[in-house]
Amino acid sequence: MLNEIVKGISMALNAAFGDGYEIFQNDVEQGLKEPCFFIAVLKPEVTPMMGTRYIKRNPFDIQYFPTSTGKNAEMIAVAERMMEALDFITLPNGDLLHGTSVSYEIVDNVLHFFVNFNLPMRKSTDETYMEILEMEQRKG
Repeated sequence: MLNEIVKGISMALNAAFGDGYEIFQNDVEQGLKEPCFFIAVLKPEVTPMMGTRYIKRNPFDIQYFPTSTGKNAEMIAVAERMMEALDFITLPNGDLLHGTSVSYEIVDNVLHFFVNFNLPMRKSTDETYMEILEMEQRKG
């Protein structure tokens, strides 16, 4: 499911920014061509709820590398566009996910855009049902 969320983020970024921006998920050793995005999964976690329910929290750090260093105005404008583009993403299967805990910061001339895409889930269980129930009723 995590790869599906990454694809949804990529599709939303491509729709908002167009084909002029490369979008990477894996480490790029050479040939990083700015401007570009790098989607990093931070630390997913699972929180149990009541019964068979649980929540999968999926935090992301989407890094934006500007065309040249010292372009804070460009990075802030990109962050504002990303807030709108990643408010809701559409997964490849058509499901919508809402982005939560949105924030950003600029560190060493790179924009770090943080967003969570949380999934409420339910574990499937095999339940044993009664096969036959006989009941007698008497008037008293």
